[in-house]
Amino acid sequence: MPDAPKTEVAAPGGKKKLIIVVVAAVLAIGAAVGVTLALTHHRGKEAVAKHHKADAKAKDADETKDADEEAATDDEAAADTEDGAADEEAAADEEKGGEEGKEGKAGNYLQLDPAFVVNFQDEKKRTKFLKAEISVAANSKAQAAITQHMPAVRNSLVMLLSRQVYEELVTSEGKEKLRTDALAAVREVIVKQTNKKTGKAVKDLYFSSLVMQ
Repeated sequence: MPDAPKTEVAAPGGKKKLIIVVVAAVLAIGAAVGVTLALTHHRGKEAVAKHHKADAKAKDADETKDADEEAATDDEAAADTEDGAADEEAAADEEKGGEEGKEGKAGNYLQLDPAFVVNFQDEKKRTKFLKAEISVAANSKAQAAITQHMPAVRNSLVMLLSRQVYEELVTSEGKEKLRTDALAAVREVIVKQTNKKTGKAVKDLYFSSLVMQ
């Protein structure tokens, strides 16, 4: 009797290996998809965060620009106000100066009474005698300041007169120099005691009398 044909049966181990390979492949694909989705989600969140941050920066820049423009507008307004006030003050000073100029032309003088009497010396250190009657030309405000601070004014002039030298003072040049020095001394006192503007309002100084012996 001929032998019956043999039928090959697949080993159970081969099917198990195939199943394991398929499951591993599915898991790998699932893991890859999960990682991809996670990365995509993370990148999306980063993009949204960057977008919000950029919007915030743009908003801050706009607010800063608006604040700067508002500050510049306020500065311009303040400058215009100051310029207007300065123009008004200058106009008032000009008008007042015109009135004071009229007063000066009319003989707005102040006599510094009493006359100044001092001892001074010649080149040989011999004592000499000097008497000076002095008047100043000034507006009413400067005259009031001189009157108010007369002790300081007289002290400055007495010290100046007592420093003179007889041989120099007898010349015309010496007398003129003493006159200009005395004017500067009066102005210096008034500037120190009040302000520069009032000091400059002391226009000139004159000797009504200048006697030396």
